[in-house]
Amino acid sequence: MAWKMSFDYDEVHKVVTASFQDCILNNALDVARWRTEVEGALSRYPSKVDLLINLDGLVVKYTAGRVFGRERAEVLARFTKRSFRFGGDEMTKMFVATSGTINGAATNIYKSREEALQALLADRRAEAAGRPSLAGKKVG
Repeated sequence: MAWKMSFDYDEVHKVVTASFQDCILNNALDVARWRTEVEGALSRYPSKVDLLINLDGLVVKYTAGRVFGRERAEVLARFTKRSFRFGGDEMTKMFVATSGTINGAATNIYKSREEALQALLADRRAEAAGRPSLAGKKVG
């Protein structure tokens, strides 16, 4: 299988879901490719988006972890209002959690898309009610 990304807009929930297939980040060059492709996809939207990220198919190796953490924080800050994750292997989830702490990026990871979507919708409701964001609170 070959490296592939898709970004699908859910009109009902007004959210973009990012999915990956065989996106294995071994080094800084792989991370640069990942960033370029993600930015290209997200820049097609007229404003910042709410994003669900399916971590299945995205593999962050130890040798790319630090660079990935920095790059993902910058991409999320530039293109997203809020982001929630689901799935993924243990090492990738560890790098997401660690980089979130180091770089101030969201770390919320849920077991399923439905759980992540419900958390995102709850975050929207909290924001609308003037309560603090729930984003970044869960890793599991």
